[in-house]
Amino acid sequence: MRGRLASLLLGLVLAGGCALHPAGETAERDRIREAGAPYEAGAAARALPEAPRIEDYLRVAFFANAELEARYFAWKAAIEQVPQDASLPNASVSFSYLFSGGNLKAWDRSTLGIGNDPMANIPFPTKLAAAGRRALQDARAAGLRFEAAKFALQEQVLGAYYDLALLAESLRLQAESLRIEEARAQLERAGVQAGRAPLEAALAAQTEVDTARNELENLRAGAAPAVAAMNALLGRPQDAPLPLPAALPPPRPLPWPADKLLALGAERNSELAALAREVAGREEALDLARQAYLPDFGISASFMGSVSQTVGGMLTLPLRLEAIGAAVAQAEAALRAARAARVKYARDLAATFVLQLAIAANAERQTALLERTLIPRALRALELARAGYAAGRGRYLDIAAAQRTLLAARKTAAQARIEREKALAALEAAAAIDFEACGTPEPMESLAAPPRRT
Repeated sequence: MRGRLASLLLGLVLAGGCALHPAGETAERDRIREAGAPYEAGAAARALPEAPRIEDYLRVAFFANAELEARYFAWKAAIEQVPQDASLPNASVSFSYLFSGGNLKAWDRSTLGIGNDPMANIPFPTKLAAAGRRALQDARAAGLRFEAAKFALQEQVLGAYYDLALLAESLRLQAESLRIEEARAQLERAGVQAGRAPLEAALAAQTEVDTARNELENLRAGAAPAVAAMNALLGRPQDAPLPLPAALPPPRPLPWPADKLLALGAERNSELAALAREVAGREEALDLARQAYLPDFGISASFMGSVSQTVGGMLTLPLRLEAIGAAVAQAEAALRAARAARVKYARDLAATFVLQLAIAANAERQTALLERTLIPRALRALELARAGYAAGRGRYLDIAAAQRTLLAARKTAAQARIEREKALAALEAAAAIDFEACGTPEPMESLAAPPRRT
């Protein structure tokens, strides 16, 4: 009997340190370890090469961005809630000694008892299981939001790079525009000095020079904020030098038609998946609230030397029926709110896809018109103006006008190309897809048709 009681006491002690781990917890911890290697190592931030490409910016940002690191540690913290919610309460050990025991031996005067923590009953096992599953769903949602943050960061870095590329192209074009206006102003001044042109023409030409120079300075003033924005994403000092891209990035193809991309986005979007995990977690919370009608219990055992051995148990009756009913109603409302939030996000996501696809399609149309029709036409007009001027049949002002038209078309084309690339970056983030890692691309003409509704 004494041996069986000792085994019971030992079992109570060991059970107090156990947790009912839900299925999938180990796999989630493996994902956390794999994703967190850069943040756990604490290594120095990676440096950009002298002529960084888009891939270099993304690599540094994924490694050094503080917001992404915060998302990772929020995920890691969330998984540690699982054993806390799924563990049995502590065990309570007591000892007493009877001084007025007559001729009893010291052993028989000693009483050793063990039971659950008197401040916490032992929950019904299904309650612990449900609590553990709920915490696991919350951790999975945190992990999906880490993934969503990675794609959001990718969109931000790409957007910042495209801004730098457009700024660099605008600086080049505006510098060329300034040279054109300076040449025209010089020609007008020479005409005034020779008596061939009125003074008003020279003044107007100089005004165009000053306006072009002011626009160039405005563009140069925008370089520091653009560089600071990129450095913030890369975890670098705001004034760290960054080279401006030497050319606009080449246009990227869209790998799938619009309807397939929309369907993939609904399946793969990380935030939408996180909301689904939250719904699953609220379902477990509702199950846990309903189980409050099940009684909790307590167990105790003690022995007083060889004199007596006792085993006791206790049930806590769930008599706070109104409070339990309110908790169930609260959990049901929270579940419906989570479901509604997911539906709303899914609708907003579909609208985002339609918007970004429309922006990309329109920008593609503008780029095609400018690069295939308007810019070649402006080049041809410039050639004709130069030929006429060389043959004495035209004026230099005709050349300057043709150059202005060409530069305006090139500026508009550059803006349209960057607008398109930003729209594709937004689509990548929304669909949680890296277009470069996809298969055979679809032609951009597929964007012209709106997504099919099913």
